Amino acid sequence: MKNQSKLDVPREHWDRLDGPQPLPEWFGRFRLRVGVGNDAKCTSQDKRGLNMRLTLAVVTLLASLFCNGFVGTYAIAQTTVRIATPGPSPSYLPIEVARKNGFFRKRGINVEYIQMVPAISVPALLNGEIDYSTVPAPAAVAAARGLPVRVISFTSVKLQHTLVSRPEIRSPLDLAGKKIGIARAGDLTAFEAQFIIGKYRLGQDTTLVSIPDSSQRLEAVKLGLVDAAIQNPVHAVRAEEMMGLRRILEVGDILEIPQVGLVTSLEKINNNRGSVLQVVEAMIEGLIYTRSQSHREEVINIIAKWVSLDEVKATKVYESVKNTFSRYGVPSQKQESAYLSMLKATAGLPENASPGVIFEFSLAEEAAKKLGVK
Repeated sequence: MKNQSKLDVPREHWDRLDGPQPLPEWFGRFRLRVGVGNDAKCTSQDKRGLNMRLTLAVVTLLASLFCNGFVGTYAIAQTTVRIATPGPSPSYLPIEVARKNGFFRKRGINVEYIQMVPAISVPALLNGEIDYSTVPAPAAVAAARGLPVRVISFTSVKLQHTLVSRPEIRSPLDLAGKKIGIARAGDLTAFEAQFIIGKYRLGQDTTLVSIPDSSQRLEAVKLGLVDAAIQNPVHAVRAEEMMGLRRILEVGDILEIPQVGLVTSLEKINNNRGSVLQVVEAMIEGLIYTRSQSHREEVINIIAKWVSLDEVKATKVYESVKNTFSRYGVPSQKQESAYLSMLKATAGLPENASPGVIFEFSLAEEAAKKLGVK
C-alpha cells in the first residue's frame, strides 16, 4: 500500500501506509492559470499566489465536505435502526437526547422513529418491520405467553403521570367523594387513580369517570364535570398554564413503577447481539446526560423543540420528570416486581408469569460496565 494517499484508502488501513503521503490524483486536477491562453507566463510571485489560492480552495472544499457529513459518513457507515413509539414523550426522553447529541451516530446508528400504536408493536417486531419499541407492556405480556420478544431496558422507572385538578382543590386529600377522570377502566390511569384513592383513603364515594381523549379529559376538569384527572406531564403543564388548572400530585412520587424502555425480538438479541449492545450503550449515555444537572439547559431545550413547548413550559416538564429516569436502564428488584403487578392488574399478564422470559437485562448490565456506570 506504499505511495497511496490516506484520502484514497479506508481509515482502517491508514496504519499500513509508509512514508510521506502524496496528494490524491484528483488534487492535481485543480489548475489555475495567469493571463490568457496557453502561452501565459508565470513569475515566481505569481506561482506563490497561485499556490496559496489553490491551497485555500482545497481546504475550503474539504471543510465543506466535513461539515456536510461526507467525511463522517465515509469513516463510519450508518445503519438505520427503526424504533416504534406512540409519539414524542418525556418517558423516552433519554433516547431522544442520545439521538440529538450524536451518541447513536458515533456508533454508526441512524435512529428513525416510527409512530405506531403499541398494540401492533409486537407483530411489527416479529415481522422485522421495526427493530425496537419503546412501549414494553404489550411485549412483556406476549413474552409471558411464549412469543420471542424481550424487554431489554427501561428509560423511566417511575410513572410519569400527573394528577391535575380544579383550582380550588389543593391536595389529593380534597378529592374525597369527588370524581376523577381516567382514560378507560382497567388501564394504567385507572390503576393509578385506584392507588391514589387507597393511599389517601378517599373512600368508596370517590368515583372514576372514563374519558379516553386527553384533551376532553382536561376540558371536563375545567367545566367541573370531573374534579381531577390523570394526565401525561406535557398535557398537565399546558393545562396549568393555559386553563388555570392545578397540578397536585406527580404520580411517580408515590408509584415507583417502570413505564417505558426498549423492547426487541429474541432473534435480534441472539443473532445481532453486538448491534443491540451498541443501541443500549447509546441509550445509557442518553440517560447519563439527561440526569446530569450540568446539562439541564440543553435537555430543556430538547424538550421544548421536541414537544413544541416554550421554555417556561419545557422547564416545568423537565422538573416534573427529571427524577423518574433510570441510572443505566435496569430497574431495581422492587421496581421490576411492581411493574409485573401493574401488568397483571391492567394488561392481563398471567399470574404465574416468570421474569426470566420477559426481561433480558444482561445487555444493559454489560453496556453499563463498559461505560463505567455504577
